[in-house]
Amino acid sequence: MLRRIIRRLRRSPPATKRGSTQAAKPPARSKQETVKPEPEPEPEPEPDPEPEIEVDTDELREWLASEAGATLVDIREPHELRSGYAEGALLLRMNDIPQRLDELPDRSVRLVVYCAAGARSYGVTHWLREQGWEDAWSLSSGFSGAVEAGVGVARPD
Repeated sequence: MLRRIIRRLRRSPPATKRGSTQAAKPPARSKQETVKPEPEPEPEPEPDPEPEIEVDTDELREWLASEAGATLVDIREPHELRSGYAEGALLLRMNDIPQRLDELPDRSVRLVVYCAAGARSYGVTHWLREQGWEDAWSLSSGFSGAVEAGVGVARPD
């Protein structure tokens, strides 16, 4: 019986073993049956870079000295203003800005928004640009940057 099995195995084509690295040969194709390669997908366009919306202390100093100037907008909370705020700045709490847009100058005026350290002003500036203030900027160094730029400090009464 073992001899019969061996003879059958010799006559039949070799089968691939499970887990074998040998791949089965693909069936032969006729000349009429040509396969066209699939076109490569077009590359995704790169997104536009995020527009620059931050200004540093040196730029603020230059803007304030220029004829065009800049309007400062302090968006800090009332308890933060106790340490002082930039002279002539508009005092608009961050959360009140949507209801007080009419207090901001014309959209053609350069705005420099600041908070304590620059994080909140970044978000507010981004939002103001979406509302049409294309010349709105966030002071990256916050209130201390305004003072360093030479802006006078006013104290609340």
